[in-house]
Amino acid sequence: MTSPAHLSRSVTIVMAMLALWLAPVAVAPVLARSCSVDVDQLTLIRKEVLDIVKSNLSVDSDRANAVKRKYGDALKGGPVTVDPNDFKGVISLKGKPSPAMVKDLLTRLENIIASCQ
Repeated sequence: MTSPAHLSRSVTIVMAMLALWLAPVAVAPVLARSCSVDVDQLTLIRKEVLDIVKSNLSVDSDRANAVKRKYGDALKGGPVTVDPNDFKGVISLKGKPSPAMVKDLLTRLENIIASCQ
């Protein structure tokens, strides 16, 4: 069984892979290189990453609204001291992503990165 820490690492890895994927594309003009990426493929990958994150996170709306009210009101009045305990329980993990889905996504990202190097 996958622990919440492992799930967090999986989501972090997916996000890091997206960042790594975007870096060569963003730096390409500076290095005078060209790299062709299918925009539809990028859109599909983005949608799948968001689906993974959305399906494995839960937001407690009552706690989120309480934090929003507290800090929204405080920001109107000047400086704010943030208490990390206020944010506990607002977002929680509610499952784990399919290892096959994450592996497939990472493989597709690696292929895109490899094609741009």
